[in-house]
Amino acid sequence: MIKYSEAGHIDPELLANPFWVESLSQVSPEHTHDFYEFFILSEGTCKHIVNGEVQRLKPGCLVFIRPRDTHKYEADGDGDCRFLNISCRSSLIAEALAFLNEEEFAHGLLDPPLPRIAMLSQLEMAEFFRHIERFRMLSDIDKVKARIHLKGVLVDTLTRYFFSPETTERPELPLWLEHAISKMQLKENLNQGLRALYGLSGRSAGHVNRAFRQYLNQTPTEYINQLKLNMARNLLLTTELRVVEIALESGFENVSHFYHQFKKFYHQAPLDFRKNAQVNRLLQ
Repeated sequence: MIKYSEAGHIDPELLANPFWVESLSQVSPEHTHDFYEFFILSEGTCKHIVNGEVQRLKPGCLVFIRPRDTHKYEADGDGDCRFLNISCRSSLIAEALAFLNEEEFAHGLLDPPLPRIAMLSQLEMAEFFRHIERFRMLSDIDKVKARIHLKGVLVDTLTRYFFSPETTERPELPLWLEHAISKMQLKENLNQGLRALYGLSGRSAGHVNRAFRQYLNQTPTEYINQLKLNMARNLLLTTELRVVEIALESGFENVSHFYHQFKKFYHQAPLDFRKNAQVNRLLQ
């Protein structure tokens, strides 16, 4: 049995080591470790075999692994998957649980035979990735700030997604909502915004709004803004387009509104985001 140690995998000043696993071809065979870890699927599906049991995972599944857990990953059919892994030193988790000071919650997280799984919405996933991306950026600049940021993210993650006695997945999307969401990825629909979403759903605006709250824990406007911001982010990273052009290409009719929304979500102005990403690539 392979056993990984925090001494060999996690910087003692940063307390955590986040990294992307792009394919199941990159994963380790069955293993355990003396540290904690979170991992979250962003694309595809997989079978997570942990402590002799099988957990079938899909995008949005956030898993909390304890040091005693033994696990591995396998393909679920012919597909592949991509996920973000965050290895955490035991001292970091112990400090977070001591700060929360909720004994029953700690037992519910650490004692069950299988690790807990939370299900994040698309918006929640994007927010989680953004926080980890900021931690990685700060890690190259100021380890103290990076560590403080990480601790805040960890406490928020534990309380927001794992505090309930039993973490359960949200119900499956109804077919009409899944269809509307998939079609909203198309540029012509995204540019039309709510009008296109309501038309694609074939339901009243009130019905659609309630469904978004029930199944996605967000409003239709929040969902559409996130799609537009994701497109803008990708254009900033992969093109040399001016910010004004990116705003229009992403479906924002008002450039000032685009600046405000982008900075609110990513905590950086668009040009600063592009420059910081370029610096990080050079440092890697």
